[in-house]
Amino acid sequence: MNPNNQRLIYLFSTFFLLNLMLTYCQPLEINNVCDSRSEVFKEVQVLKIIGKDSSPLCGKDYISTIIPYTISGSVSGLNNSGLILSLNGIVTLPVEKGSSDFYFLNIITSGSSYSVKVQNQPSGLFCNITNGDGIVKNANINTVSVSCAPTCDPCFLFLTNSGYPPNPGSAKNFDTSCSSDGNYPGTGNYKAMVVDGVTRTASIGANVGDGQTDWVFAPNRTYHQTEGVIGTTNSAGLFVSTLSLRFSVNSKYWTGLNTNWTTNTSNTCDLWRSNSGSFTGVMGQGNSTAISDITAGWTPEACNLSNQQLICVEQ
Repeated sequence: MNPNNQRLIYLFSTFFLLNLMLTYCQPLEINNVCDSRSEVFKEVQVLKIIGKDSSPLCGKDYISTIIPYTISGSVSGLNNSGLILSLNGIVTLPVEKGSSDFYFLNIITSGSSYSVKVQNQPSGLFCNITNGDGIVKNANINTVSVSCAPTCDPCFLFLTNSGYPPNPGSAKNFDTSCSSDGNYPGTGNYKAMVVDGVTRTASIGANVGDGQTDWVFAPNRTYHQTEGVIGTTNSAGLFVSTLSLRFSVNSKYWTGLNTNWTTNTSNTCDLWRSNSGSFTGVMGQGNSTAISDITAGWTPEACNLSNQQLICVEQ
């Protein structure tokens, strides 16, 4: 090899090695808060996480995506024991009798969604949640509200006077029609017997009552309509045997149910979001004592054909 070329290669190699040493072999700066290898850097980051300080350090964001935030809120009217809340369907939190607040401590990071639900109602009470859903944005959430009130026993149900379109946005959104309908008794909290498998679920397994979400019937509760007592639910809040009295007068009402209380997801008018003829909705038949009729007694119809009534259940 040409001596001049050898000299150039040697000089280049020496320069490259020196550059590596200067770049990667610098001594650890123990007290340099901007040196990610230093102890003081680590201490500051820990303090920032504890203090939920997501601001950049030395111009860099190291921790904003890992700071855990608390989901909390107020509780009112909890005069009995048994209330259990759930967060995102995963974490559960028993709430003691007489509590005025609750906390899911340091559990959700910024940008993540949260959903607080009632997993188990307290004895003799019905608890309702407001502001239970949202997205965490670099701050604790403390605006969830849980309000509890005595439940009915026996409880009343009624068939709405009016028919309602199949696209309120979700099964749960039918509830507002119960309190504004002409047949509303004037007092009491009512929910529509309609499921979508998302905002409201009666059962995942056939006639089991598992995986319930905001279900309208309470366990071991007697229900009646204007003509008399219909029957009593089982321990899962379902009617599983022939009723004592017909559910309602002859009618069609939206349900979204299969005959075994599971959700008929293909016949919910696109999860109650559409009034298009491209989707179909299943309906119950109230003029019967058979469970198969009151849940899904009518053949599903196109969602653009007509509005249907609702069965509204006292809570």
